[in-house]
Amino acid sequence: MDFSDISSYSDNQVASKIRELESNVEFFNFLSGLLFPRAYKYFPNGTKFFVLKKFKNLFSDCKTIKEFQDSMASSVEEMIKKTTSGFSYSGTENLSNKPTLFVSNHRDISLDATFLNYLLYIKNLRTVRIAIGDNLLDGNFAEILMRLNKSFIVHREIKGVKETLRRLSKLSAYINYSLQEENESIWIAQKEGRANDGNDFTDEGVLKMLYLDKRKHTSLNDWVESVNLTPVVISYEYDPLDLVKAKGWAYRESWSSENINKDNIKQMTSGILGHKGRVHLHICDPISKKVDDTKDLANIVQNEIISNYRIWPSTLAAARLLTDKGVYIPFNHDHEDVSKDLNAIKQRCSSLEGEELKEFLMIYARPLINKEKANLSTGL
Repeated sequence: MDFSDISSYSDNQVASKIRELESNVEFFNFLSGLLFPRAYKYFPNGTKFFVLKKFKNLFSDCKTIKEFQDSMASSVEEMIKKTTSGFSYSGTENLSNKPTLFVSNHRDISLDATFLNYLLYIKNLRTVRIAIGDNLLDGNFAEILMRLNKSFIVHREIKGVKETLRRLSKLSAYINYSLQEENESIWIAQKEGRANDGNDFTDEGVLKMLYLDKRKHTSLNDWVESVNLTPVVISYEYDPLDLVKAKGWAYRESWSSENINKDNIKQMTSGILGHKGRVHLHICDPISKKVDDTKDLANIVQNEIISNYRIWPSTLAAARLLTDKGVYIPFNHDHEDVSKDLNAIKQRCSSLEGEELKEFLMIYARPLINKEKANLSTGL
């Protein structure tokens, strides 16, 4: 089957795609304004020349995907240094070079998989192929960059039953082919889109799609074992897009797809460059429990993600503020000293009021509420 329309780029495409980026004026306008806004404002041509030179120094000699990602590692390290208060991780005993289907919660457009890939990189393990929605693709520099970084395409808003089945079947075939024939691991979100409300819930439909290509020939339990299905959970102390998520996206209802795409890239950039506080990534145990069906599997994945979510003081501070406002939070964490975090949260949401303020605080508090519910249901 020909997967070229949805697949990440192959090694033999790397050199030509980097040449495309080097000749893309829009890309270097964007990059220069992003990295050096003041210099670009007054000296646009000089700034673009400097950025192009730096880009060529990093990437012009790359001939493979691995070389591209190795060259990009320093930029990821710099991002972590400048925009976080520390990146920690746990569960690394569950990592290996065995091809693995990582099913993850999803908070940031691009960084969730980036942090996993960075962890794999520093552990000298192969990086993952990353599922991204076609709403993020513009046929321009953003798409080239993402597909060079091992991203592949998930089509959304497909029209018609037959077309939906055809596209989902092809996607499922590509993912399983990647895992079982090309020995490439996969990162995919537990549901379509980010958990903008703070609820890390698993969509059974995602697991149905993943299993679709193998359902006629392999039992569900055998398939789960063969793909080494492993839940992954990432948590950010602060979300650079918390205000955006609290306000919602109603403002884009009358926008063209082009303007929506530009807004998505803007938000992606804000997520990368914005301060995130501490970041923690946990690799759960691979699923080994026998499952009855995809619904049962979805519940297991969801419970693993929610139960292993790292709760930050910012979460406790948001819950405290909700309690102060008369919102019933059925868990007592008064013993935690979150005075500094209370002030930080108050400052972040000082421009909000009413329902937007409540939603802002709930975005931070819901992981705590869901984690406590999960622990109660399992008797922990």
